[in-house]
Amino acid sequence: MIVRLAIILTALWGALIYPLHGEISAESESVPAAHRSSVLVLYPDQGEDPALGELHAVNIANLVGRHAEAALAAISTYQAHDRDSHDALIVVNSTFGQSVPDALLDDAVNGQGTTMWIQPDPVAFEAGAPGLAAQIGWLAEAATQKEFPDVLYRGETFTRSPESTEMVAGIRVTDPDRVEVLAEMQSADGERLPWALRSGQLTYVTESPIPYATEDDRYLVFADILSRTLAPDAPEVHQALMRIEDIGPDADPEQIRTLLAAIEALNVPFAATVYDSYVDPTGHFSNGRERRFTLSERPYLASALRDMTRAGGTLVMHGHTHQHGDTPNPNFGVSGGDYEFFRVGLDSAGRFDLLGPLTDDSQSMWNDRLEDGFAGWQDAGLPRPWLFTSPHYAASRAAYRAMGEQFPARLERVLYYSGEARGDAPDAMAAGEIFGEQFFPYPVRDIRGDIILPETLGNWAPPGSVHGRSMDAMLETARRNLVLRDSYASFFFHWYLDPARLTELTTSLQAMGYEFVSPQVAAAVIAPLASQGIGHDPVAASRAYWGEVDSLRFWMRDQIALFILGLIVLAHLLVFSIGPKHARRRKTLTSPA
Repeated sequence: MIVRLAIILTALWGALIYPLHGEISAESESVPAAHRSSVLVLYPDQGEDPALGELHAVNIANLVGRHAEAALAAISTYQAHDRDSHDALIVVNSTFGQSVPDALLDDAVNGQGTTMWIQPDPVAFEAGAPGLAAQIGWLAEAATQKEFPDVLYRGETFTRSPESTEMVAGIRVTDPDRVEVLAEMQSADGERLPWALRSGQLTYVTESPIPYATEDDRYLVFADILSRTLAPDAPEVHQALMRIEDIGPDADPEQIRTLLAAIEALNVPFAATVYDSYVDPTGHFSNGRERRFTLSERPYLASALRDMTRAGGTLVMHGHTHQHGDTPNPNFGVSGGDYEFFRVGLDSAGRFDLLGPLTDDSQSMWNDRLEDGFAGWQDAGLPRPWLFTSPHYAASRAAYRAMGEQFPARLERVLYYSGEARGDAPDAMAAGEIFGEQFFPYPVRDIRGDIILPETLGNWAPPGSVHGRSMDAMLETARRNLVLRDSYASFFFHWYLDPARLTELTTSLQAMGYEFVSPQVAAAVIAPLASQGIGHDPVAASRAYWGEVDSLRFWMRDQIALFILGLIVLAHLLVFSIGPKHARRRKTLTSPA
């Protein structure tokens, strides 16, 4: 009888636990990565504002990281045939006053291999080589101050800020058989001028696409042209990434479970960003009483997060405290609202003003902070994360270096610095150095060697919110981007918002033809560098993550209460089954003969 009961309870235990699992690990299978070529990217080092041109080249070199490895060098240092050891050449001559070596122009026009030349002054470009206009089939004309707010590409209209350039380059095609106009600028009255065009192996772009880039900008046109140029035979990709945002120890477990139920009904993979420690050093939200607590002190929330993983969710580390120290950075020093990896103030209009590295900035400090985060996850019973998202998308060079050592990939927008084009830059910013945020339309390996997954749509927010976009704006961006060969509809959604809006956004993207994939599937298109080892392979790291989720120890953490209940039931059954036998035996022994 006892044996039978034990077998029944064991079977019940297995039936309750293991069907919850689903096919979690299947998506982490590696996708064969194509051979990655080498591209030489040249940046301006003379003339007006070379730091800005250098930063533009860094950003473009990062986009190269979709299909190739980029090598950066200054334009003035180019020697004849330097391009011969690379598969392609990109010249980012985006500022005025740069001296171009004759050997560079000759190799660009007459050398072997693909060349992309980016320069807002085509007159100066053609003047460098007599007879070039006849050779390439188009003629540079006088620039105009007329505004051209749109860029037309493959039947869609992308935005172009009037502040991008003071003057707009004039180009006239003289030999249509030799020239393919890839994209056109358009003015309000309908006038059109070539924005990007190709003649043989030379692709010319009439301005840097980096300044004033937004989710709907001609920057995406450039990224698509670049991708098609470097890998003309690559397949079309229309994928979507869902990210639930800002889950900290103060999150409501019931709201998390309600949101999870909506995601499970959609039956799509997803990610969720998590920070493990909550800090309110001055009691801003608790009547002046300091508050500090961790996920391990919120067991019901930690259990809800483990349920997310069982539903196929990838938990992403989102910093340790999502704030820094006990002082405002820039708001109140409270987790969730402040920056953690960068010093930030507020301008006169109350907008975030990114200032630079924090006073205690160092890679060793950031390494210790990330280790504290890993310990917090372990204490809360969460699987070790392999993916990272920086709070508010901002970090110093030292912080990014620490992240790069600890995580094989990140899902975010990223700050880059002009000095990085010249190689290993010091942690402290040099005088005159500038930085800027870059978002990616597709997965890349950037110039630092880090794999970055795209976030392209921003986040939905209710009307009247300071930060966020409307549903219509996000869906219009996604619809327009379908003309891009590598089109990722990647967004984030805060856990405390209405799940119905998440359902609306998800089903609308699916109706457009986007397929929701997990972060590990998106990351698998970028082959890891052999020099970085298996610890920097996102596929291998995600397998370790799912292996932990699949483990019996992980399951027992939440099922231990059920197991204890089963033991209590078993004990009661034993009492009721054995007790009457002893009672009958005693009655028999004490009965009179």
